[in-house]
Amino acid sequence: MEWYIPITILPGIGMLVLSTTSQMMTLSGEVNSLLIDRCSNFDHMIARKKIKQLGLLTRASTALYIASGLYVLSGIFGVLEVLRVIANPILYLGTLFFFSALVFLIIYALRTVRIRELQFDNNKNL
Repeated sequence: MEWYIPITILPGIGMLVLSTTSQMMTLSGEVNSLLIDRCSNFDHMIARKKIKQLGLLTRASTALYIASGLYVLSGIFGVLEVLRVIANPILYLGTLFFFSALVFLIIYALRTVRIRELQFDNNKNL
């Protein structure tokens, strides 16, 4: 493996981190607006679901940060002759963290649609 390959992946991971962080900020604002005043049982249930969503985004973000660090480490170790032997396992571990972050983001997206459907269905009852 060439040493620069894992480092070329970093801009893509950076875009995912930026997107995930933006989603976390938006979701946190939504939860805040739901809980700013005394809320109904339905609003409380939706806020609880959104807080769980926030946990998923936090896990995804953490996995992306770890993957980034492992990719950089793999690239650095790939340059050093003595440590070149462990560069590939570190790259594979980074890829594992990257894919786990993608799984968290997919679960987040699917659950977000369900929460919106609940809000839409309940909107006619208000």
